[in-house]
Amino acid sequence: MIKEGQYTFIAGRGPVRPFLGKYAAKRADVFEVIERRFAAAGLAGLRYRPLRLELEITTKCNDSCPSCGMGALPLASGITMNPEQRARLVDEFDAIGLPSAAVTGGEPFVAVHALMPLIRALQDRSIDISKLTTNGVWGTKRRCERTFDQLEKARFFDNRLFVPLIMLSVGEQTMPLEWLARILHHAVTHYSDQELNVAVSSLASPDAREHKVYELMEVYERAYGDFPHDRVHSTMRVYLDNDRLPEQQKVTRPGETTVKRWMDRCFDCFAPTVGTYILPSGLVKQDGRVYACASFDVPESLGFGNLFIDGLRTIMARANQDGYLRRIADGGGLKGLHGVVPAQFTEETTSGGFCASCSLLSGEYREINGLPAAATLPVIAPEALTARLRTQTPALPAREALSQ
Repeated sequence: MIKEGQYTFIAGRGPVRPFLGKYAAKRADVFEVIERRFAAAGLAGLRYRPLRLELEITTKCNDSCPSCGMGALPLASGITMNPEQRARLVDEFDAIGLPSAAVTGGEPFVAVHALMPLIRALQDRSIDISKLTTNGVWGTKRRCERTFDQLEKARFFDNRLFVPLIMLSVGEQTMPLEWLARILHHAVTHYSDQELNVAVSSLASPDAREHKVYELMEVYERAYGDFPHDRVHSTMRVYLDNDRLPEQQKVTRPGETTVKRWMDRCFDCFAPTVGTYILPSGLVKQDGRVYACASFDVPESLGFGNLFIDGLRTIMARANQDGYLRRIADGGGLKGLHGVVPAQFTEETTSGGFCASCSLLSGEYREINGLPAAATLPVIAPEALTARLRTQTPALPAREALSQ
């Protein structure tokens, strides 16, 4: 498989080569086009402007993974964005010139009645769907080809800036590997790498660190022949603060690593980046809560409001005024906090990963500067959100259609 980490392109650090990387750009001038989008939306010059927002369309899931990083719920108790929420969300995305969105859950395909209209609505506003994450529930003989046809009709493949990606997640999931193999086979035999990228996100338990992706390869080869290593991108991690496997990143075991060491290895998540990632990113939860980071264990200190109540412009203004976030953004990642947070703290405190370190550093930064502790964003009841959306007219600035 194509190892995660290849083909990283950062704005201002050399040319972009189209159609390379897990999140491949379709054009060499992708950063220039994105900058024009932000300028047209009146956001030129802001330090934090997400190139992609990860959208949790539903909290429903047909599976029940013990270590689920997304907080998915059973089908009976999970909640899916309703039409009013989806319409407001698309308006808000459009108003800030957002270049792309990624759709996740829960499991998006158990909410296919909401997923396909959302894809169409985003494409209508020239907002790419750069990633669609799934556990493969639709990989049965009956559903696989039909679902690809639905994606085509919804114009999932009509992106302007990025090659769309289908991310198959395996690990504690119980979906038959035959289903995932069928999706992979259909993807690589019906679409070129300029039309569709596919990836496998393989998450292992912290104890055994055994990855199902190897089982998936065997299942694929029994059914279809050679595994398409040249088409499938990899993401291999363990279920503990999302840290990398030993063979991918040489760090000590989680829980024994100092915050300082995590800081020194932190990638600059606020540099405009395509290829390996699409950054900066953000996360929009099903109930509208917005975070200026899309990691599994995003710290509450990076939550800046609710899209359905505050609006994205207000949330982005708060993010750009936040001293902690600015330190990270201007310092090239967590390393920007060296000299701000005492060395005694960073050298003596340990944590299990980048996200946990970020949370610890945020708390220490706030205490040093006499700031209140980060508050957990309130969860708004679905009926209250719906009532609010039905009685409010969003105050969104007009924005001319952007020529791509």
